[in-house]
Amino acid sequence: MQYDDVMNYVGGLVGSGDELQVWSRSRSNELREHGVVPIDPTRGRFLELIARIKSPRRVLEIGSGAGYSALWFMKGMGRKGILETIEVDPQVANELREVIQKAGLKRRIKIHKGEALAILRKLKGPYDVIFIDADKDEYPRYLQHAMKLTAAGSIILADNLLWSGATFLQGVRKAGAEGIVEYTKRIFNDSRLSSLLIPLGDGLGISFRAK
Repeated sequence: MQYDDVMNYVGGLVGSGDELQVWSRSRSNELREHGVVPIDPTRGRFLELIARIKSPRRVLEIGSGAGYSALWFMKGMGRKGILETIEVDPQVANELREVIQKAGLKRRIKIHKGEALAILRKLKGPYDVIFIDADKDEYPRYLQHAMKLTAAGSIILADNLLWSGATFLQGVRKAGAEGIVEYTKRIFNDSRLSSLLIPLGDGLGISFRAK
C-alpha cells in the first residue's frame, strides 16, 4: 500500500468541496506567482472538523491566500465565530476580499493587510484556533506569537510540515525547510503543547495547548 494511493482514496471520499470552495481554490491556483499554494480538500475538511469540534469564537490565519482555507473553517464554525486573516500581498488581499463578499461573510472575516510579524505584535488574544501557513522561514517566530495569543485549550495548526520531504529526507533540499524543522522540534518539546504531525497532503501539524 503506497502513501499516494491512500491519499487518492481519502481525497476521493472528501471530494472537492462546494461550488464556492471549488471557485476559491481555482482563484488561488491562479495566484501561484504570488506565492499562493492552497491546501487540498482533505486538509480543508480537517480544518472544518476542527472548527466543528472546537466551536471557536475567534480564529486567526497567518497567511490567507484567496480564502480557500478560510471557507473550510467557516463551514465548521458557528454563526457567532469570527475569523481574522493576515495577508501581505495587496493583489491576493483583493482576491480574498472578493471571495469573502461572494460568500456573504464580510461581517465575519476580517483581513489584516501587511507583514505578518508586524501585525502579530499588535493583535490581542486569546484566539481559540491559529492556523499558520505563510513564510516557512518564519515558522518559529510565528509560533512564539501564537503562544502569546492563545491560552490553555487553544489549538495551533501549521501546514507544510513535511515540505515535500525536505524536512526529513537526506538529499532533499528546499528553501524554508530549516524554519519548519525548528518549528516542529519546538512543538514536540514544549511541555505546554500536546502535538502530532498528521501526514495529510504536505503534512499538517496540530498542537493542543494543555497549559
